[in-house]
Amino acid sequence: MSDRIRRAAGLFLTVLCVLLCLVSALRARSGQAIRFRSGGIREEEVQPVPTEQNGTVSVNSADADELPVLPGIGETLSALIISERRENGPYFYAEDLEAVKGIGPATLNRFRDMIDLSQEESGE
Repeated sequence: MSDRIRRAAGLFLTVLCVLLCLVSALRARSGQAIRFRSGGIREEEVQPVPTEQNGTVSVNSADADELPVLPGIGETLSALIISERRENGPYFYAEDLEAVKGIGPATLNRFRDMIDLSQEESGE
């Protein structure tokens, strides 16, 4: 194959890939579901997500008065934890708390052993 044909084929494939990515991104952004089929239909049992239950402060149901007992958590971070929980649902893993602005790995390690991530219904 000549260099000219190889370059043209490479350019065509690159443009095709970019277009396919754009179409996929635009469909996902517009809220249209993108469905993929696997070979056959099979039923699978859904398993509950395991949670850590080793501490005394239940992060998924605690209110703004209970959260500040955790080291490094004051009123502001307490409010942010509750806000994040309301917007995105319960915390399943301790690392989920890192989604809260102001909580990083170091802060999380200070109170990791004090939290309970069981999925109790909160009174909100």
